[in-house]
Amino acid sequence: MLLVGVDLGTQSCKAVVCDAGLAVRGAHAIGYATSYPSEGAAEQDPAVWMAALAPAIGGALAAAGAGPDDVVALAFSGQCDGAIAVDAAGAPLHPALIWQDRRAIAETAAADPRAVFELTGQVADPSHMAPKIAWLRARYPGAARFHQPVSYLVERLTGEAVIDPALASTTMLLELAAPGGPRWAAPLLAAFAIAPAELPRLAGACEVAGALTAAGARATGLRAGTVVAVGTGDDFATPLGAGVTGPGPVVCGIGTAEVVGALSLEPVLDRAAAEPMLETHAYPTGAFFVENPGWLSGGALRWAARLLGIAGDAEFDALAAAAPPGAGGVTFVPALAGAMTPVWRPHARGTLHGLAVAHDRGHAARAVLEGLAFAARDVVERLAALGLPAERVLLLGGGSRSAVWAQLRADVLGLPHDVAASTDTCAIGAAMLAAVAAGVHRDLAAAAALAPPPARSFAPDPGARGAADAAYRRYRALVEALAPLATRPWA
Repeated sequence: MLLVGVDLGTQSCKAVVCDAGLAVRGAHAIGYATSYPSEGAAEQDPAVWMAALAPAIGGALAAAGAGPDDVVALAFSGQCDGAIAVDAAGAPLHPALIWQDRRAIAETAAADPRAVFELTGQVADPSHMAPKIAWLRARYPGAARFHQPVSYLVERLTGEAVIDPALASTTMLLELAAPGGPRWAAPLLAAFAIAPAELPRLAGACEVAGALTAAGARATGLRAGTVVAVGTGDDFATPLGAGVTGPGPVVCGIGTAEVVGALSLEPVLDRAAAEPMLETHAYPTGAFFVENPGWLSGGALRWAARLLGIAGDAEFDALAAAAPPGAGGVTFVPALAGAMTPVWRPHARGTLHGLAVAHDRGHAARAVLEGLAFAARDVVERLAALGLPAERVLLLGGGSRSAVWAQLRADVLGLPHDVAASTDTCAIGAAMLAAVAAGVHRDLAAAAALAPPPARSFAPDPGARGAADAAYRRYRALVEALAPLATRPWA
């Protein structure tokens, strides 16, 4: 009896095969690229996602020494904030606008930002689905409905258009704390001229969306009739896969983007400043995830490695470790796909500042690692200001592999950092959803309780605190100085 969890990420489709105890028996990933056809645009072809499914799942099954007949259920987690217009048969009409795509700036103004925030807990931003739908409607007027990437895959494989409240809460269209349970927010549907029938129906992440059709079986390499759960977004599956079901540590998931947040039993809204930095989302366990949904992080490291001619992660770590704390005055602002901290600015761009002839690749590499940690500190300090627990950080995702970066982050934030036992927690979280959908476990609490404890911990170095604080102050001063440039489009 095996379970398959699939993480539809920005850089790859990763599948894990888990046993009933949710131990990973096999894993495999298929990479793909993002297209950037114009300023502010970021697209992926849904056909590429579909083509990645069978080899990713097949590779994971081969690694587990298993076959399709051993699989009882499948679930997806994946990138949030995308938008795909489909025809009546569920076929895509265009490349997907993924989370990095911010072309719908003008369309975002269709709704009052304060009304959006109070109803949905979200920052009104073109990264989200509602303005993307308005942008797409003007170009594809024949669309029958609109999907997020995860709900798109579920419909293609089962014929059912369905989305869970957590993923739906990233659309800028879900009423966060509606009496009687989650529902689409009528005032926002009206503002963006969206009919409820143009969106997937709402259902719990662990519910059965449907079964693999014959076409779904061909696309996945699994048996027709295999149970498919509704699934959820990667922001939620990643902490879930590490066993996080309620309030506890600050969660920091470092993938292509970096997501930082904390769970609350109540819907806490970020009213601590004139402009919210944090959003509040539904969470598959019934809690609420108060988070910043992320800036380009692992993606920024890949960008910096290409720019600096660094061969891989080990060389990046070695160069950064050899540079002094504070990177010799070099400061990186991580806004390569728009700014997310300390305020959201879609027109903002990344910066490497303070360069002098004495600086080398090591200073630049360390500045990138530090700048990403500074953005996380922005979020953690806001979480603390809202009264949410902020005493420890749980590092998740591929970025958690670097001991150099984990120690640097502990020093910058002044908090102990625990590293999850697995870097595949997003796909494992999906497998947990599949387990509940198939009746292997009674609920998510029982499934998540099987997650192993953190593998490593990093304590802040008291001797590094002074340099870290000085560098953070320099970063905040630079962000403030650059703010006037973040209010207009770039040519």
